[in-house]
Amino acid sequence: MSTPRHRMDGALFDRIALGGGGPQAVELLRRGQYSRRLLLVREVVVHAERHGGPTARTARDAWSLLAAVHRAAPGAVHETLTHPSLGPSQLRTLNALLDPDAATVSGPDRLLAAAAVAALRAGLSTEVTLPLRHGRVLLPSLGAAQFGDAGPGQSARVRTGPGGASVTVAGRSVRVDVTVPGTPTPEPPADPEPGGTGWLALHPLAAPAGGPPLLLDDLDPDCFPASPGTGRLAPGERAHWQRTFTAAWQLLHRVHPQPLAEVAAVFRAVVPVLAPDSRDLSGSSNETFGCTGMSAPRSVLGLAVDLVHEAQHNKLAALTHLFDLVDEHPGELFYAPWRDDPRPLVGLLHGVYAHLGVARFWLRQLEVAAEAEARHRAWIEFARWRDVTREANTTLLGSGRLTAVGARFVRRTGEALTALEAHRVPGPAAARAAELARAHRGRWTRRHAGPLRATRP
Repeated sequence: MSTPRHRMDGALFDRIALGGGGPQAVELLRRGQYSRRLLLVREVVVHAERHGGPTARTARDAWSLLAAVHRAAPGAVHETLTHPSLGPSQLRTLNALLDPDAATVSGPDRLLAAAAVAALRAGLSTEVTLPLRHGRVLLPSLGAAQFGDAGPGQSARVRTGPGGASVTVAGRSVRVDVTVPGTPTPEPPADPEPGGTGWLALHPLAAPAGGPPLLLDDLDPDCFPASPGTGRLAPGERAHWQRTFTAAWQLLHRVHPQPLAEVAAVFRAVVPVLAPDSRDLSGSSNETFGCTGMSAPRSVLGLAVDLVHEAQHNKLAALTHLFDLVDEHPGELFYAPWRDDPRPLVGLLHGVYAHLGVARFWLRQLEVAAEAEARHRAWIEFARWRDVTREANTTLLGSGRLTAVGARFVRRTGEALTALEAHRVPGPAAARAAELARAHRGRWTRRHAGPLRATRP
């Protein structure tokens, strides 16, 4: 398995910097993520060999199986290695392998599980042995086999072949339910009772109008490790996600078709997370391209704007793996008009790019906001995020910490903001937006009084 080279022409780079890029840009970024994952897995295998023992054998078996699958069906390896959870799990493994004080490293078993999933996708016959963790064997992007009453230290035998896969522990087998692409999704069987044995499937969020489904991943802790997950969702909670997701997708299709094309191209999974104080929460991670963590959506409009927002973060995270945009100095923090905490410069850059997308969302939303209250809110949201994003963009340009390519990116983002500034906001909405921005800065300043460069206007 070789790591391909990637080239991005200046025109496409500029389109991304202007806030878009479309599915073409997302596909290039996804290919870059695949190369990054290949390099990461290689490093895990190399350092596991140096570590020796069972760790080396597990990593070697995983690499050999991935190589065999790649010869038969390279697309199966691409799909498996770019699943969001493989980044955090293998980074954690690599960090443990690099720790001279680590006596044992258990992480390569996640890589072996992923290799088994790739073999299953390719229809290849193989058998691997995986440890049980908390009574389960997790197969990334598919689900988990549960053996609730299994004793400590037991292992599972995972068999794959053209007819599917099974997981066996102490003579008890669980069939892996895999939906064949292009066929209707059947109603999955009920989850096994706690302490029981059975298959826990990942449930798809089916997109209307033939859009690709997203996995609602409530099983894999590595899919979005930045926030605590909800654990297994109840059927009613999954139904709420599906209803709201369907309506949000329809809204994006009707009013925001260009952002929807990127949302559909970016996302493969949504992780339900817990939100403090019943607030809406969404987030993305540099190492989980194609995934976002979200609290249970409270409104269709809120979910729609969050999907657009997080797609922007995903795009920029993948771009920063291809280009150095910022030359940060450790400990240097800045004011971000959308956060309660001081942010490093790359965090400010992320916020600028994401909120450019948010401001555009609210401007387009005016096309369908028929009622006066809805139009007033849309104008407020548009004006607030446009204006504070300009402020933060100016901070970026004046920081002296942008690389040459980073400066080009931020200047293009500024051009997109200039285009938004041509829209005249009604006086009451503009005043309210400015009031909200002042109030946020006031709260932030009181909380973080100190010699931060971010306090400069």
